[in-house]
Amino acid sequence: MMRCLATIMTAATLLAPAALAQISGEGGPIRVNAGTSEVSQRQRQVVLIDEVDIMQGDARLRANRVTINYANSGDEDATGMGGFGDIRSMVAEGEVFYVTPELKATGDRGIYDAEADTITMTGDVVVVRGEDVATGSRLVMRLEEGRTTLDGGDGRVQFNISPNSTDTGEEGEAAEDASGEDEEASN
Repeated sequence: MMRCLATIMTAATLLAPAALAQISGEGGPIRVNAGTSEVSQRQRQVVLIDEVDIMQGDARLRANRVTINYANSGDEDATGMGGFGDIRSMVAEGEVFYVTPELKATGDRGIYDAEADTITMTGDVVVVRGEDVATGSRLVMRLEEGRTTLDGGDGRVQFNISPNSTDTGEEGEAAEDASGEDEEASN
């Protein structure tokens, strides 16, 4: 029994970093810190619990809980690093913080969808870029397109924009995306 537990804990340690390669576009080594790590081979899932802190390059993800779901690889006996196959989704819950040098986003829940190549944050979403701040209830980052949409939900999207911001001018694009003209947001 102890040997089985040791194998599971080792698998959790090895699989979690392989799964989280998506938090930074620059790749590189990944550091994972959590109070508990659970692996379910039947559900093809790794769950990180209690002050989860994941860092890769300049990107950092923090949450109370992160669940990594794997696509079915067809090899039910696969073990070791990457043995679960490709990531299908990653769900971060409870005080979610995603930080890069260019962007800081917070919300109650964050979902990475590998097939759609999107990150969606919901709840009380706050996005900070440079000195500019935007708030809403749902943030969708389309990674391949480099497009971000912020929805106000029942309320309205709010911006505090600093005209003297030293940012690269990407605020205009974010403001256009958040204006509600996105076809997908209106459906």
